[in-house]
Amino acid sequence: MQAYFHRGRGELAHLERVTVDQPFLNILRDLTAIGAAGAALAVIRERVPDHEPEPAVFDVAVRFLAALDSGAAAEEALVSLHIRVLALLGFAPTLDRCVICGKSPPMGRSASFDAGRGGIVCRACGGGRLVLGAEALRRWTLVQASSEFSNEPWPDKERMQIHEALALLDANHATSSVLERTSTARAAWVGRAT
Repeated sequence: MQAYFHRGRGELAHLERVTVDQPFLNILRDLTAIGAAGAALAVIRERVPDHEPEPAVFDVAVRFLAALDSGAAAEEALVSLHIRVLALLGFAPTLDRCVICGKSPPMGRSASFDAGRGGIVCRACGGGRLVLGAEALRRWTLVQASSEFSNEPWPDKERMQIHEALALLDANHATSSVLERTSTARAAWVGRAT
């Protein structure tokens, strides 16, 4: 996609024209894919500062849309995008050792996760609120290191544990929530209408 615009006053720009190279039309035939695409944009918007180009994040977003367009499992693709965006922007949690003492968890074992501290925390250092199973830890690490999106659903337990850990990271580290942004925008619109 190529977008041509020129700066206007303040934060606004004037869009002159857009050319679309890859329309991803199959996404429009699946409500789940449409929802995942919208949620992905919210994840990116929350993390990338305004007016800051992030070409690696853009590339991941395009690969995500191409995967959805090809029929990838929507929820798994969205979780994968979320993991990769965090890693690209330097917010990936530490999953290979305790963030307090540096001790590595035993291979093939679950670990306590503490979003506020930024990763796994061993029991000796107080543990964390959430337990990530060994398979969820392995999946997260594989997704973070890969550029591919899964065409197959993940086991529910893995997906839910990773999803919960991501939600805790969002609650602890996002600059503002999507709900807050929406409420602010709605209040400004309502205020102008009256």
